[in-house]
Amino acid sequence: MRAAEISVHIEPYRFCLDSVGTVLAGILREKAANGADVRIILDKSANSEEDMQKLKKLRKDGAMVNTFHRPAFFLDRWIPKLATHRNHRKLLILDGRTAFIGSRNIQDKYFFDWHDADVRITGPVIADLTEAFHGNQRNIGLHRQKPLYVAPDLEEAARRDTMPGLEQFFDVPIQVVPEYPTDRNLPTRNCLEWALNHAKSYFWYYNPYSPPPMSTIEALQNAARRGVDVRWIAPSITDIQPERGIAESMYQGLLEAGVRFYEWQGHMMHAKQYLSDDYLTIIGSTNMDNLSLFLNYELLAILYDGRICRRAAETFQHDLETHCLEITLEEVKRWLSPRKWRNWILRILGGPLA
Repeated sequence: MRAAEISVHIEPYRFCLDSVGTVLAGILREKAANGADVRIILDKSANSEEDMQKLKKLRKDGAMVNTFHRPAFFLDRWIPKLATHRNHRKLLILDGRTAFIGSRNIQDKYFFDWHDADVRITGPVIADLTEAFHGNQRNIGLHRQKPLYVAPDLEEAARRDTMPGLEQFFDVPIQVVPEYPTDRNLPTRNCLEWALNHAKSYFWYYNPYSPPPMSTIEALQNAARRGVDVRWIAPSITDIQPERGIAESMYQGLLEAGVRFYEWQGHMMHAKQYLSDDYLTIIGSTNMDNLSLFLNYELLAILYDGRICRRAAETFQHDLETHCLEITLEEVKRWLSPRKWRNWILRILGGPLA
């Protein structure tokens, strides 16, 4: 962000003005004051009124700061933290040539304690990510604003790109999948289920929230039954208390089909990352749950590259060995009836909004 000269377009689900957020807000203020095109889209349900009002003061320096929310019925007024049609995307575009997407919000815990996953992208796909950002500008009535800047010669700029200290991969086919609640084609759910239905060797994923829709549960079960190595890393500690019981309500059925469960030990596991067959890596803001797949605005990048997938698979295996505890079918069957009843009730009550 400090190196940006022309534009900074940022769409964080949550922007908390703690230590990390204060530093980033200061950079945004400086860039806007120096004439850069700074645009910020904040989700209304995820941010405190105090933080939003402070961020809106960046308008005095020339930044465009807008709130986004499309509430369902009365939820926005009465239970805003459960409100649907949230803008859950995490996107940062710098100078129209470099982008970051993933699962990380702007708040100290996402940088220091929680486990998240992000990807830095350059090249022609920046035009698609810019269009996704512009799509949400249109959703909040900013379609008449000046066009977003996209750098010329994106392919050549990507070939010259360097990032010391980070492993980089060039010539990677990338597909951007923006999710809109109004899109009845359900592109994100279909992408995940397509990957499951076509997996031959393995399908491994990090996913913090559940439950998935029934069609996705069936795809997980079918993949495991035909011999695919299906593994799910879920958090053992969650920031949404009913979530643990909702997830546990699915364990037995999936374990019986052959899916293997691992719980991340320690701080919250918040990554949304999916790997398959040494060729496919999916990363972004989308959880494998009903909110992400049906009700929220989300954003995924699908990377078709064996090098990246194998590298991510090595990290996944390392995480299994160093941070995770496997949950077995025998263990789940030994759970007492009150725990099973609690999980079932939470699934019924909380499943549609999980």
